[in-house]
Amino acid sequence: GQLQHLLKSDYVIINGFLAAHYGMEGVAGDHYRKVSLPKNSPRGGFLGMAAINAMGSDGRQSSPVERGAWVLRHLLHSPPPPAPANVPQLSRLDGKALTKRQKLAAHMEEAQCASCHRKIDPIGFGLENFTAAGKWRSKEHQFTKNRKGQMVASKRGVPINASGKFHDGPAFADFFELRELIATNHQEDFTRGFAEALMRDGLGRPYGFTDEELANEILVASKDKQYAISEFIHALVQSKPFQSK
Repeated sequence: GQLQHLLKSDYVIINGFLAAHYGMEGVAGDHYRKVSLPKNSPRGGFLGMAAINAMGSDGRQSSPVERGAWVLRHLLHSPPPPAPANVPQLSRLDGKALTKRQKLAAHMEEAQCASCHRKIDPIGFGLENFTAAGKWRSKEHQFTKNRKGQMVASKRGVPINASGKFHDGPAFADFFELRELIATNHQEDFTRGFAEALMRDGLGRPYGFTDEELANEILVASKDKQYAISEFIHALVQSKPFQSK
């Protein structure tokens, strides 16, 4: 397969269970197989995977922060720094009938938070159509405290606003525009990050500045083959650092 299919594709590899989770019919059984997607499907590629979106949640609510940071770290080759110590918490907003976008606006109140969250949060908002379990939704059900002090979801949902803007980059109206921008404008970022991650795992050590030459060689070799994933692996296995590790 080609690397760009990890960003956007017109097919998925699923079994009956995942097909039901994705709301797709005509797929039964436990075995995984390649299934073509209808036009305008949110599936196809990392951003539409339930597992990826489930990682960006606490099991109950989606987290635009976790999801946005994951995209920056793994797809855009621009990992955000670790959160500084003693940052203001958003717990003061717990129990209030606010959308996630309204709650996370508090990140812009402090300069030390805004410097990173203005890059992270908008991308995460673009993935808000996915529930904590990675199912597609059109409305967000806010969580508020009931009379017993328990957090429960409201019965009426608020339409999802998945618009946003890349920091110092283009705006997007919804998830589909976000995915398209990443797939078209950030292919080089993704391939660079993929090569470095492959080297890190293949060589069994952290990626360092002395590995830059090998990374460039892997990228050149794979580009000639339209970024076939097999070419990345072959180029690494044939390299001196791999054979002498």
